[in-house]
Amino acid sequence: MRAFFITMLITVSAVSAAALGEGSVKKAGAEGPVPLSIDDKGGIIVDVRVNAAGPFRFLLDTGAARSIVADDLAHQLAAPAVAKSDVVTSTGSDLRMVVRLTSLTMAAAAVDDLFAAVVPAAQLARLGQGVRGLLGQDFLSAFNYTLDYRLRRLTWDDAVSCDAPGAARMTAADGRFVMALDDGSGVPLRLVPDSGAEVPVLFRPRGGSARGSSAPVMMTGLGSGERMAGITTMPALRVGSIIMRNLDAYVIEGPDADVDGLLPLHGFASVSFAAGGACLVARR
Repeated sequence: MRAFFITMLITVSAVSAAALGEGSVKKAGAEGPVPLSIDDKGGIIVDVRVNAAGPFRFLLDTGAARSIVADDLAHQLAAPAVAKSDVVTSTGSDLRMVVRLTSLTMAAAAVDDLFAAVVPAAQLARLGQGVRGLLGQDFLSAFNYTLDYRLRRLTWDDAVSCDAPGAARMTAADGRFVMALDDGSGVPLRLVPDSGAEVPVLFRPRGGSARGSSAPVMMTGLGSGERMAGITTMPALRVGSIIMRNLDAYVIEGPDADVDGLLPLHGFASVSFAAGGACLVARR
């Protein structure tokens, strides 16, 4: 039985997502490439300054609605608690404290006044040695950028054209972004582009069966506990101009009716994101 890990922070309850609002963006002029540390599971680690302190190691997670910080880092920074909120992940939900961060900065890009959920440091340690937090879409969606897996770097882009050949349009759902992709079934498959996922994941309706699944595996995540998953094969999946075939996917009970699953990004050479989550462009 194989264990695999999913970091996706799917949503935070309305207490923090709506009532607390969004941060303000600050971005310096010309910025060079940001080096990325990419582990053997495709996870991306970057250096982040929090409240002008650091740098600290954070996982860059395009599938996370909001950023999170380790409890010991929140204490170290004396970040004020402003609310409690249910944080829902693929392995369950937990009531977490939400703290106010005056700033998050990666290289020369910064967003001020963010509200981050607090997670035990021991859980974040599963993401990699020294990881103190997770950088989510409350930061990332402010910018045009490219994740270059081949060259192991992030570059800031002036613009990403959503009318370009190969662009996949996205829509917002609870703070993260969803692509409607063609899998040959005639019904679009709604997948979150997730740099924090190790493997493709499909959600089944609660209480439903997983057609074609076999050989159960164990899934762990940032939530408490573990979950069993089945395995199935997607014959084909089109992302922009790229067609992927015979993808093994892991099937779990769905935490969210608006999303059909997660698509990891480390199988592409590079992926560009348009600010605001309007689209992405994947390249092989």
